[in-house]
Amino acid sequence: MAVKGAAKKSAGAAKKSAKPVVKRRTSSLTSDRKVGRMLVIGGHEDRDMDPEDMTILPHFVKMCGGKRARLVVCGTPSKETNAREREYKQILEKLGAAEVFEAHVHNRTDAENDDLIRAVRRATGVFFTGGDQLRLTSVIAGTPFGEEVRHRLWNEGLTVGGTSAGAAAMSSTMIIGGSDRGTVRRADVRLAPGLGYWRDTVIDTHFAQRGRVSRLLVVFAQNPQILGIGIDENTAIDVQPGKEFTVVGEGAAFVFDGAVTHSSAPEVHDDEVIAISDSLMHILPEGYGFDLRTKRPILLNKKRVPKRAG
Repeated sequence: MAVKGAAKKSAGAAKKSAKPVVKRRTSSLTSDRKVGRMLVIGGHEDRDMDPEDMTILPHFVKMCGGKRARLVVCGTPSKETNAREREYKQILEKLGAAEVFEAHVHNRTDAENDDLIRAVRRATGVFFTGGDQLRLTSVIAGTPFGEEVRHRLWNEGLTVGGTSAGAAAMSSTMIIGGSDRGTVRRADVRLAPGLGYWRDTVIDTHFAQRGRVSRLLVVFAQNPQILGIGIDENTAIDVQPGKEFTVVGEGAAFVFDGAVTHSSAPEVHDDEVIAISDSLMHILPEGYGFDLRTKRPILLNKKRVPKRAG
């Protein structure tokens, strides 16, 4: 009886000493912050290939520390959340990641789980899978999990990756639907607030493969201050927020920018074509980049393309 009582006392003491995780309800910028990086993937990355033939996912693992990478995989955008997380876990472990934690966030309550928050605080990288970006934002935006990722990205050097829906949700405003065959009309695009990890940007994925130029132009016509970025499949951009990004993979990144001199967006009806003048589109294949401060492309030799005179 004494042994049993001692065991019960020991278990009770251990339970009492386990402190709950203090969760951030809002993230803030610290004075000594270290801003992390993002890998924004256009979807259908090379995860079905042999590891030695892959480009995108090995690049993510390398960004997160290679063999020292500690990752959290979030499959919330997918209806098959656990299966998608398990699939990526197996791939990322084959690519050499030291640890891969499956988030298992099916609802907003799951996003408060102490083990998950501890995993994010240990992590060198967090990865969002594809699926439905509205499912992702409606479940994790504003939760302890979502805010921990945001805080660590902007203050503690966390790397955040996402593919397809997981990429589209990173911006402050995201495209959640619309016609791939429409023209430049408001009726052809549906928008919603994103996670806001990358502000003043709208991201569209599967870009050339699904003919999505027109719907990104709709967004750009309504707010020319926003940087519109379309990313091809099996292509990614390695982003240093506030500084620059570099293109990785077999396709291209399309950047919509320019000092727009006219947009008829305020005057036309939703089903009428929008006029827009003096918009620019940069097409950037692998190795090229874009300076987010000067809004100019970066060549393979790392030189910036100068602005046109006049």
